[in-house]
Amino acid sequence: MSGGAMRGVDSTAEKNPSAKLATTAIAAGAAAMTGMDHGAMPMDHSGMTADGGAMAGMDHGAMPAQSGSMPGMDHGSMDMGSMDMGSMKMRDFSKAPQVKKGPGVQTISPMPMDRTGEPGQGLEDVGHKVLTYRDLISLERNPDVRAPSRSIDIHLTGNMERFMWSFDGEKMSDHHEPIPFIEGERVRVNLINDSMMGHPIHIHGHFFELVTGHGDHAPRKHTVIVQPGGKVTWDLTADAVGDWAFHCHLLYHMHAGMMRVVSVRPKGAAA
Repeated sequence: MSGGAMRGVDSTAEKNPSAKLATTAIAAGAAAMTGMDHGAMPMDHSGMTADGGAMAGMDHGAMPAQSGSMPGMDHGSMDMGSMDMGSMKMRDFSKAPQVKKGPGVQTISPMPMDRTGEPGQGLEDVGHKVLTYRDLISLERNPDVRAPSRSIDIHLTGNMERFMWSFDGEKMSDHHEPIPFIEGERVRVNLINDSMMGHPIHIHGHFFELVTGHGDHAPRKHTVIVQPGGKVTWDLTADAVGDWAFHCHLLYHMHAGMMRVVSVRPKGAAA
């Protein structure tokens, strides 16, 4: 035999041990077939349909479920039409009618919850005590214990894939109207986080009292972290006349648009 590779043989495959094993197995199988009388095999080809479809007489409905299915599950009895998939929507604007629709709003929290009693993100299982907002109590009685005269909702919105951040679906550059307050009024503010990351929200010029169940000894803050899908409520006395920044303290969120102006107007000033 002349030198060089044999016709039909991939010389590179000969260097691969796995390929050698596969070739050996094929050769062994071929050898086993030698001498087999195929004519003696009692196969009845007449029952096979010509279209290559299902075999005649086979009840496929009686076949057991695939291995991936749960044993004993009756898939035929599952009524998918009865499942209320609408209740699981993560972008249902009917839950937040004041939020502007657009690509800057990726999700709407379907059931915002008070998470002020939970540790911060990444601190759930650290093996030691982690303070939460509900652990905080003011040592002194709050200076203003009046009930709020009105309440407002502010949604923290964004699109993490597009790096878009805003309040109520509108970034600062697109919404020039301030959030109005009247000097001396008591207002309840509900911050609702519709995004999938926490936001430390900060207001300039004022302190507020977190509503965490401590009555007239509520903790006083000027910044509060709102966890993903969470809701934080605080009461504020508008006691500093002027225009004040209100923004996320993750500054790249602020620069992206998660910022507004709170305007405290003097009593008797024109609306």
